[in-house]
Amino acid sequence: MLLLMPVSVTFLLLLHLRSRGKSRDLATRLGKLGGSRISTMFVFAKFTTAVIICIVAAQPYMLSYSSITVTPDNVLLVNATATRLMVLLDISTSMGYADTHPSRISNAMGLVEKMLAMATSRGDRVDVYGFSDAVKPLCTAVNSSTLDTCMARLRETRLERYSAIGDAIIYGYTYAMVSQMPTAALIVTDGAPNYGSPIQDALRTVSAARVPLAVVLVGNDPRSLQLEEACREHGIALYRVAIGPGEDEALKYVSERLYANLRFKALAATGNIDIKVPTKDYSIQLCLLALLVPLFLLSLAEGL
Repeated sequence: MLLLMPVSVTFLLLLHLRSRGKSRDLATRLGKLGGSRISTMFVFAKFTTAVIICIVAAQPYMLSYSSITVTPDNVLLVNATATRLMVLLDISTSMGYADTHPSRISNAMGLVEKMLAMATSRGDRVDVYGFSDAVKPLCTAVNSSTLDTCMARLRETRLERYSAIGDAIIYGYTYAMVSQMPTAALIVTDGAPNYGSPIQDALRTVSAARVPLAVVLVGNDPRSLQLEEACREHGIALYRVAIGPGEDEALKYVSERLYANLRFKALAATGNIDIKVPTKDYSIQLCLLALLVPLFLLSLAEGL
């Protein structure tokens, strides 16, 4: 629209020169030399009206920045720094038990899918790893276009014999420490370890380094009490999830709060909770429109 400004001014200038010539001829024929009807004020009004119309059409605004502190309540509403979410999913045999409907692994998959959908929709990076006797990548750099493919791959994952929860925690800790982005790790498990590093030692390391970590327990395995007590002792956030059929809204709510908490902790751990938010002020358009009205009427007054 701003490119139309010189075009419109040039066009108006040609019309003005042509009409001024005809006006002089008419004044000469009528014997009114020196009595031009086109005054400087009317000419100014016409040209200024055209210029202001082009400026208003370009939608100008004043850009200002305000500082906002990210909190757990607004972390999903403000455009904060992108974060990385690392999901470590237990793929041991006991995750196939059906003490929750339809199974522990199904509950875990539902939670992971909701969290991945929220994270990718906000531009965060998501990586999903499975762990049994070792940690292995399942889906990396998941985004909105690859979410369905990732979930299909997760559902096809075969359950294995071992469950090295301590090793998974250490892996998530190491991953977060070397990441260039604010990173949080999420362990999704039934809490039944039978292999690898002691859970107490792993959680002690994570809590000392203040790495954002949360643990989600699915199912009702009595062996999970060890993990639950260790998390409580070291101040690690722990959630129990048992969502039945037809409870999608409840699952969505739990997933959203868990994701918001992890995202906030990742930002807080790296000092990214104070952000500059741009604000566009379009009030200048109202001022120009208010100026345009009298100028437009003045430009028409010559022909009234």
